[in-house]
Amino acid sequence: MHQKTAARIILIIGLCILACTAHIVAASEGSNDTESQVLGITGINAVNFPNVITYVTVNTPEGREGSLTADDFQVFENGDLMEITSVQFPDTSSRTKLDLAILFDETGSMSEEIADMKARVNELTDAIDSANIDSRYMLISFRDSLTVRQGWTSDPSLIKQAVDSLEADGGDDAPEVNLDAIETALSSGFRPDAQHMILDITDSMTHYRGDGTEFSQYTIPDTASHLLQNGTSYILVGPSSVSGGFNVHTDKKEIVKALGGSGLFIDIHGDEFSTILDRIQSIITHTYTISYFTPRMYGEDQKITLEIRVGADSATGLFTVQKDRIFSPAPSETKDTSGMQGQQQIRDIDDISTYGTSVVDITGINGVNFPYIMTYVTVNSTAGKNGALKQEDFQVFEDNELMNITSFAFSDQSTTSKLDLAILFDDTGSMSDEINETKEKVMGLTKSIALAGIDCRYALISFKDTVTINQEWTSDPLVIQQAVDGLHASEGFDAPEANLDAIEAALEMGFRSDAQHMIIDITDDLTHYRGDGSPFSQYIISETAENLLNNGTSFVLVGPTTVSGAFNEQNDKRELVKALGGSGLFIDIHGEEFSTILNNIQGIITHTYTLGYYSPKQTADGSKRTVRVVVPPDEDSGQYTAIAR
Repeated sequence: MHQKTAARIILIIGLCILACTAHIVAASEGSNDTESQVLGITGINAVNFPNVITYVTVNTPEGREGSLTADDFQVFENGDLMEITSVQFPDTSSRTKLDLAILFDETGSMSEEIADMKARVNELTDAIDSANIDSRYMLISFRDSLTVRQGWTSDPSLIKQAVDSLEADGGDDAPEVNLDAIETALSSGFRPDAQHMILDITDSMTHYRGDGTEFSQYTIPDTASHLLQNGTSYILVGPSSVSGGFNVHTDKKEIVKALGGSGLFIDIHGDEFSTILDRIQSIITHTYTISYFTPRMYGEDQKITLEIRVGADSATGLFTVQKDRIFSPAPSETKDTSGMQGQQQIRDIDDISTYGTSVVDITGINGVNFPYIMTYVTVNSTAGKNGALKQEDFQVFEDNELMNITSFAFSDQSTTSKLDLAILFDDTGSMSDEINETKEKVMGLTKSIALAGIDCRYALISFKDTVTINQEWTSDPLVIQQAVDGLHASEGFDAPEANLDAIEAALEMGFRSDAQHMIIDITDDLTHYRGDGSPFSQYIISETAENLLNNGTSFVLVGPTTVSGAFNEQNDKRELVKALGGSGLFIDIHGEEFSTILNNIQGIITHTYTLGYYSPKQTADGSKRTVRVVVPPDEDSGQYTAIAR
């Protein structure tokens, strides 16, 4: 291979990274002619399902200028029109995240490519940094065995050292264990809120399970499915032909074909790359990021068709949904994974109320004035969000008996409702971005609450291994602004944190009996609990859930679905949401940009229906009563505790 060709490959890789996306290749033997298409889907990431993100190019003057808005796009999922939540166009003023795994064939025929990578790696990382990308790197090399040269790192000098350790040697008995290298990258723990990208550089075919050797544990359909499930953009710099002859089992272009929206093929033996460079440059400067929440539930590994329309033009792609987003490679004695670090664990919780997954959401049930019950409801439809629904549009059932609604209100300027809002903030070092965004957004939040006619009190509590009450109840927006401005992310890298104790401190502060009680709990980690072997917490999840229910408190958890430690029923606060049975709501902290999450919370607070009724069972017997709210054909249910105060 010519040295000039190798240099071009490195340039293409750098451009691909800057784009943080990949171009569709629908055919096994080459890429689509994107320049002849008006609309192109360049990637689909559903790893934070039900939040789905798709990357789109629009080859019109307006599209290339970035002047299109959400109103210009339509998104269809399996033929159903979706509601777009955000549309963004590339802007270096906003910081994005990228996890980049580089897979390198280091057999003897790759010596020129390895030498060029060694010479250019600093230039590559500098380009990523100048593009305002928060990037982590990993390097895996492979022959008939694989080696993790460098686990995830944000330090460019470490990835440089890893690249310098590559040595082209052996491997004249092609194929190589390329599929196993891909699977090892997938099992390494991509950040859920980052772009997932694998660059696979090779000049040979791949081993596969059943090829008559013991080198590989995987097949191309296995790996293609795992790439789809992990929402990973896959860039194959590989051969269009080999001396041994390709087939569907050894040709990794079949992976690109199967991805249907997240793959790009670059011919490693091509002499002319000017057209490819032009196309990738276009992707860098003309890509829209479109997000939406799907209301649909799907079976594991089911392929879902996504269609994007702009006017008369359309493009389609595929994504899948799975229970587990990280896949462990099958054990093999040929693999050296000593360089891997920071494995992340995902734990699924069934039957919890998750933002954006239903039309009707009960956000709180307040029984502190029992037998008078107040239920707080959001309706995620156009009429519901606009406050156009009337009392007769709702039905309220307690223990399956239809109730008589005696009071009805929507948060707007025509009525005055009351809210006591306690904000709990994890102020450990990993939360610096979220704290900075909250500082910028808090005044907008308080203004929108005032404009909605809500008489609101605020409190702020921060926590690490200890709890600090930064601001007790105040009705003054400037005071809560000053308290938020006083937050500083530091320390706390010895997770978990004293989150349950922060919740209990909020409950002890004294909510007004005639106000909605709400706690917003913002964290990216698990919680200490009594009996975890540390002295930091005095509580367990079941106790705190009971105390939230007894206090009639709405609990909104902005928390993680994945952590670097180990989730269990004692430290996973989603168990609180589950136990509350309707007075809890979960928002994935890594599901969207934190500014969007804050906007969603603002929408929940300022677009709430308050339904009041008297329970016909007026004995305060301490029983749990089930409340069901129906806005035909949708409904939600929750619980409160019938106790006298």
